[in-house]
Amino acid sequence: MSPQKLDSLVIPDANLTCDEHAFKSVHVLSREPLVVYIEGFLEEKEATEVVELSDPLFQPSTIWSSGEERLDTKIRHSSKAPVPRSHTVQCIESRARAFQGWRPFVFVEKLWAQRYGPSGHYTYHYDWTSASRTQGRISSFMVWLGSDCTGGGTHFPRIKRPEGEEWCRFMECNGESGEDKEGVVFKPVRGNAVYWENMRPDGTGYDESWHAGLPVLTGEKIGLNIWSWYQEGYVPPKEQEQGARLEHES
Repeated sequence: MSPQKLDSLVIPDANLTCDEHAFKSVHVLSREPLVVYIEGFLEEKEATEVVELSDPLFQPSTIWSSGEERLDTKIRHSSKAPVPRSHTVQCIESRARAFQGWRPFVFVEKLWAQRYGPSGHYTYHYDWTSASRTQGRISSFMVWLGSDCTGGGTHFPRIKRPEGEEWCRFMECNGESGEDKEGVVFKPVRGNAVYWENMRPDGTGYDESWHAGLPVLTGEKIGLNIWSWYQEGYVPPKEQEQGARLEHES
């Protein structure tokens, strides 16, 4: 694992204490790949705090191509900000890790906020471009911090749209944005989130996880990316020290 990737991972704090948090509801959209919609992933005050922390740090979003970072607003037109790790943010990180069942060798990456104004978008892409059997971005959350906008849905064209109108609270139905797109378009709803898995157990990526942030038509959308990285066999230094101490004492 590269030093740059190592620096991007959140090492869990064994002494972190957080208030209890109950999701409003949880809905499984797909089982292969696993896609779950979460109502109330964030409380109102948590969303507000993350926006306030991120606000002075926004800068134009970049893309990576052939190992180089560059600006290309045709592909990605937004601003991004690293989210300072306040106590609230650390509890959000912990919540994301717990939602996945505290899987071995899976670490939440440091959080990033994304801001999209009118015409802001991110074209179709995968989160798992470097997936392998031993490492890769195993899962993603898209969390909405601000949804005072029209347009700006998150589109998964390769995931089958569910039948029934129950899902229309969370996704576009009957071409309500002016275009009936194939697959699933999740509406931006402040505090809610979509979780999906990017990689199969054999380390290959799911083609169905191909997605895009559709253009914002009016207003502003603010999102929070929570990515989790799998690194086979990696034990953080603090846990290594604790394990060695316990072994010595026994």
